[in-house]
Amino acid sequence: MNIFTSAGAAVGLMIGLLICVVLFRFANKDKKIRTEYDERQKMVRARAYMLAFYTVMVFETVMVILGMGGFELPIASYLQHFTGIILGCIVLGVYCIWHDVYWGLNSNRKRYSVIMIFVGILNCIPIIGALKSGTLFMDGKMGMPALNIMVVIMLIIFSLTILIRHFADQAEAGKEE
Repeated sequence: MNIFTSAGAAVGLMIGLLICVVLFRFANKDKKIRTEYDERQKMVRARAYMLAFYTVMVFETVMVILGMGGFELPIASYLQHFTGIILGCIVLGVYCIWHDVYWGLNSNRKRYSVIMIFVGILNCIPIIGALKSGTLFMDGKMGMPALNIMVVIMLIIFSLTILIRHFADQAEAGKEE
């Protein structure tokens, strides 16, 4: 990877952050950027962030140990770090969903769902392009499209967790009646 690729990735991340700000304003009922949470939600989210942090730490430690041992994974090195970040995001999201903290007080669930579907579709485009052009693997290693695959997998995990949580809530409500 050269300096232009790194600069392009940095610019892309900054543009992505700006898009996230716009999307958060769209997704919240009151058009605020920040999602609001009650005290219980804040405590659960604090624990979720702690678990996500430790997940990233453990993953990166394993990657360092593997690297010291000369073991190479069939993915580009920058993707190894993104994998740790994605794993942390998965732990954070699943923990929050399972403990009923995924949605904030001012969240519009339908808008968030539309955003998740839109992000999932956008991440499928580079995957399809890489599969068609045969560029999923470059020099024997998975390249940038693998990041899109990880994001799609993360969104699928979130969606499945939301569905499981929804059905579990329905079953519990049925028992109470």
